[in-house]
Amino acid sequence: MLLIGGFTGLCLTIYIFFILRSAWFFARIPCPDQKKSELPFISVIIPARNEAPHIAECLHSVLKQNFPVKKFEVILINDHSTDATKGIALVISQKYSNLKVIDLADTGINSYKKAALSAGIAVAQGEIILQTDADCRVGKNWLSAMSSCFDSDTALVSGPVMLTYQKKWLQRFQALESLGLVAIGAGSMAAGKPNMCNGANMAYRKSVFTEVGGFEGIDGVASGDDELLLQKIHLQKKYGLQFARCKDAVVRTSALETWPELKAQRLRWVSKARSYKNRSVNRIQLIAYLGFWAFPIMGGMSLMSAKWLIPLSVLFLAKLAADYFLMYQSAKFFHKLHLLPWVFLLQFVYIPYVLWIGLAGNLVKTYTWKERKVQ
Repeated sequence: MLLIGGFTGLCLTIYIFFILRSAWFFARIPCPDQKKSELPFISVIIPARNEAPHIAECLHSVLKQNFPVKKFEVILINDHSTDATKGIALVISQKYSNLKVIDLADTGINSYKKAALSAGIAVAQGEIILQTDADCRVGKNWLSAMSSCFDSDTALVSGPVMLTYQKKWLQRFQALESLGLVAIGAGSMAAGKPNMCNGANMAYRKSVFTEVGGFEGIDGVASGDDELLLQKIHLQKKYGLQFARCKDAVVRTSALETWPELKAQRLRWVSKARSYKNRSVNRIQLIAYLGFWAFPIMGGMSLMSAKWLIPLSVLFLAKLAADYFLMYQSAKFFHKLHLLPWVFLLQFVYIPYVLWIGLAGNLVKTYTWKERKVQ
């Protein structure tokens, strides 16, 4: 037990330095200059399945951009919706000539979202593909902000996603977690070690998507249209990756309301880790996960010997300080500083949550998402 306790403590120490590095690099990402003389043609791809309550607001926010209408198109892919999603989108398309609505063919593959994105990209005319989700809302300068991050060497731009929430503690929990994930992904990308991005707000060159074979080789897993594609491009070792640290680039989406919804989403997120091509990402995930085990292991050992309370307390306070520094940088960017008092309280929820989701995500092979059972 002494050896196990020491090993998990070492892993937790590495995790703490990883968090501090992410926060440091995130805070130093410059905001891009949105004034460009030449604007690229952009194709916005939006997969949608049973999003009738959200699709109108999403499409209107994307279509009403401070961007030349002749310089962008919006392609909505109807993924076998059984509600009014397609009908609502078709009505809107009558008012906007640059909105196309297409149906996804029944391909029979496991990853419907990747199939929907591929179908949209196949007919897209833009040199830049910008994807978001049908339950998201964007600001009027979203296209300008995301496209301004592309220079001659940039292949992919990851954008910030912010969760909106009500007063429910579960939604506040997700909002706070999201702040941390955005900062980690952005900071790691700025450090040259990209590990995550969010498919609700990402852009990439269509030519590079084609060059790496699109989603070929990663379409066996339902999730991962974002991070698995990011890794395929990064492993080429010849393209730049950017994070759009700009408030105009923020995409907003609502936090989930119930635990079953959150559970299904997190299982979907964890499931794609088995398909990572960049094993260095798996290694840091494993180190972080083992580090979290230091708390129950050292906590149990402290019941037998009080001397373990000292290293346990030191590691807990160090983790709290690192997490707070990370969250502060992200909360300042998103104007969510009022969430910071929750950082301490949620430590006692987040640690067992991570331990559970890490086990469940690797043991559970199938889950339900969008009324489908996938794996």
